[in-house]
Amino acid sequence: MAIYLVDYENVYIEGLTGIEQLTEEDTLHIFYTQNRCGLTFGLYRQLIACKAKVELDEVSVSIKNGDPVKNALDIQLMMFAGFLIGSKSTDALYIVSKDKDFLLGTDFYRNYIPEGETGFRVVPSIAASMEEPVQEAETASAGTAAYDAFLTNLQAQITEESPTESFAMLCDRYAVPTEQEELSIPMALPEETFAVPMQTAPLPEAAPLFTVQYCNTVRNLLGKNADEETVSRVCEIIYASDDLVAFNNALARYYRDGQRTKQVYHKFKPKFENLRHLSRVVRKG
Repeated sequence: MAIYLVDYENVYIEGLTGIEQLTEEDTLHIFYTQNRCGLTFGLYRQLIACKAKVELDEVSVSIKNGDPVKNALDIQLMMFAGFLIGSKSTDALYIVSKDKDFLLGTDFYRNYIPEGETGFRVVPSIAASMEEPVQEAETASAGTAAYDAFLTNLQAQITEESPTESFAMLCDRYAVPTEQEELSIPMALPEETFAVPMQTAPLPEAAPLFTVQYCNTVRNLLGKNADEETVSRVCEIIYASDDLVAFNNALARYYRDGQRTKQVYHKFKPKFENLRHLSRVVRKG
């Protein structure tokens, strides 16, 4: 089931290209204002024949007795999109618009709602939503091939070196991620890269004297249920990580839980550089 929110002021009739491909399980909301609400007889016939549920949503352009509000339709459309995501009303949600401002909404969704189960995209037309995002598909395929090749070569080498240890034990010893989504390696790795086990810089044996501000910031991001050991460990991980790739891999080794790693990573990602700076501020006294 998919829900389409059409910014009719922006895409007009062209945005409804592909309407005939919708099914009875889909819902089509056409957001319009009196500034632009016309349609052709041809489109009218398509709307009548459309198998999806069609809703025509006229939105206000100004508060009562007030001046017109800039981007009035966009504000109300995005608010409705948030309602649909929060109520988990659909598996796939599309905003049909060429307005790039909506991409701020999809970026916010990916960065701050990591547990979201709704596919959320901005497309220029209904027909465009039926197409697979080629770049993402190719990247995923390349990542899968690199990961499989890495594990195959690693297993052959370290099994020969340590035949008495299980492959899982060796992966743990060499800090190999246990879930493919946490593997942060380039998509095209040279062959010689696979010849040696992945090594990562160890965390400092003795934790630096972090400032109270830094520790409290980390504690607040982790949440009220975080214990002091976890707070201290994440403080050290940030201190020892040179970039987000190293930070993600270190979290994966600490939590050993892909979902939990993803949640923590997304919370810290926007503030990572500031936190690294704070971690290096010397405590006075």
